[in-house]
Amino acid sequence: MTDFTVVYGEMEVRDGALRTVKGQGGHSSALLNVPNKASFVLETDLIGRQGGGGVFFAGTPGQAKDSTAEEDFTNGYYAFVGQDGTVGALGCTSRIGRWNGNFTSSRTGRLDLAADLRFAIRVTGDYIIYRLLDRESGKELYRAEYKKGDSRFDPSPFESGMIAFRLNNDGGKGGFTGIRLYAPKKAEMSDVRLSAGEKLTAVLRASDAEELLVFADKGQGYAFSYDAETERLLAYRYLNGALYFLAQHAMKITAGREYPFSAVHRGDVLAFYFGDQTYPVLEARIEKPQSFFVGSTAPVEVEVSPAALWQGPTYQNPVTYGADPEILYHDGVFYLYTLDRTGPYCRVRVRTSKDLYTWEEGGFCFGIDENSPIHYFMSPNVFHKDGWFYLLIASQFAGGYGPTEFRVFYARSRRPDGPFEIDPEKPYINTVPEIGGAPFVDDDGRVYITTVRFGGGNHVYIQELNAENGVLSTKREAVHCISPTEHYEIDEYGHISEGGVIIKHNGWYYMMFASGHFRGHYGEAYAVSRDVYGPYTRYGYNEVLSSNLYVDGVGDCMFVVCPELKETFVTYHCHAARGNKGYDRNICIDRVYFVPSEDGGPDVLRVYGPTTTPVPAPEFFKK
Repeated sequence: MTDFTVVYGEMEVRDGALRTVKGQGGHSSALLNVPNKASFVLETDLIGRQGGGGVFFAGTPGQAKDSTAEEDFTNGYYAFVGQDGTVGALGCTSRIGRWNGNFTSSRTGRLDLAADLRFAIRVTGDYIIYRLLDRESGKELYRAEYKKGDSRFDPSPFESGMIAFRLNNDGGKGGFTGIRLYAPKKAEMSDVRLSAGEKLTAVLRASDAEELLVFADKGQGYAFSYDAETERLLAYRYLNGALYFLAQHAMKITAGREYPFSAVHRGDVLAFYFGDQTYPVLEARIEKPQSFFVGSTAPVEVEVSPAALWQGPTYQNPVTYGADPEILYHDGVFYLYTLDRTGPYCRVRVRTSKDLYTWEEGGFCFGIDENSPIHYFMSPNVFHKDGWFYLLIASQFAGGYGPTEFRVFYARSRRPDGPFEIDPEKPYINTVPEIGGAPFVDDDGRVYITTVRFGGGNHVYIQELNAENGVLSTKREAVHCISPTEHYEIDEYGHISEGGVIIKHNGWYYMMFASGHFRGHYGEAYAVSRDVYGPYTRYGYNEVLSSNLYVDGVGDCMFVVCPELKETFVTYHCHAARGNKGYDRNICIDRVYFVPSEDGGPDVLRVYGPTTTPVPAPEFFKK
């Protein structure tokens, strides 16, 4: 490595590594050029001794730390190991080089900084994957994923295509070695065309290197990537060789294994199927009608044939507007309950449907006023038991503010459309601060609710209730289930796992929970257990419902329980516009399906979504 420039402190190539200079205090930084700033992979080993180190990338070339000139600072994104041995973080600096904050960081475990670590950073368009591995074993110690521009801390810095290595000095002992910087292989285009109404099929062999399938004409189109190293499938906008992130899907991908693949051109959408051919794992909207030439980075044989396109009734998300949806099926009718904040006080709006996607207004089934014992509330959830309908809400006491004032309250009604009235004797479930209140009725009729409690983040608990004669009471103490420890549960707003909802399948309890804050780009993850109380084990390839370029803030899901449906659905809300980070949200409905696990464990829960294009309407058993 000779093509680098020291921009602060002193660094030199010594003993096969880029090292700090003995006797130099503070830290040192050196820069090198990135050949393709839109898409590249950086791998480097960190020889750590004392203090942390890291790598700036996609930043501008800084010159002097004490200058006030904007062009003299190294700014951009920073992947690093903390000086105290914290596992890792991904953050950024401002345009004038000041620290803006972390997007993600780990709170668990410490590293032996005398051990050798490997940084692996992938930048594809606006999408970043940062991995920190043990150099000897290859074990992944930390992972962060981020889409540039998604955080309020992110200044969307200038991208000059530079990388800066930064290391806290330790007598010249620390350094970087094994530095590899490369762009993905170029796709070789063929004379094969994929046109509207056609389907392309192939068999793809996975490897640790990212491979691409490209569908383009005159340098513009779409691409699909896969690799076993990151175990991610990604859809991109493809513009003259540069890739720009559209959507991603995590799943188990084994190097050397062959996977069936198909791409269906529906005219306005390219749908990608990988492995499972039931539902597409990714979709890309086609901006204008066109046929595409097909190319790939690895030799692959493809076949194009007519596609069997769906001719039946369809629906398209969003199906209506609102937030915090709950759907109850009763006597042939679906009831949709949503939070409504259009008036001076919070209310619960109710709608009805016979088909699950065409909704009729039903007014308001619950509301509060200046005389109510509560004020602002959220998360309306409803269940039916022995002739009573129970509405659970997370609210604050009247006049109270802050998280310590929150409780899960309940109201009751003899009708699914209300009106619901608060129990005057004891309107809340527990005396401890909590939010949530998602109900689950097991096969034996026992009733449970999940709640969220606070302390270093938001944590999911479960508790059994008595539901008798319109009165709810606790049957035992709440049991802890989930705490936020994974990268997808940690964002600029904090460490958040909440809203656990349960479905039972083949004797297993699947708990879906919102991962991250509703103002951010959160999604839904899940964990599974043999016992309703746990312990719950997270699915290894979360999130199963995640935001993408087309739809944002996909969270607060609820399972739709209906014995007359042939399929399983979830309802959830999303931001009315990408990145609005507010309370204006829409309601969506998508399919859930289960596929056998490769390791023989519980079936894998998958969500066909978030969909934003027409999909087949829900199918019912014939009466």
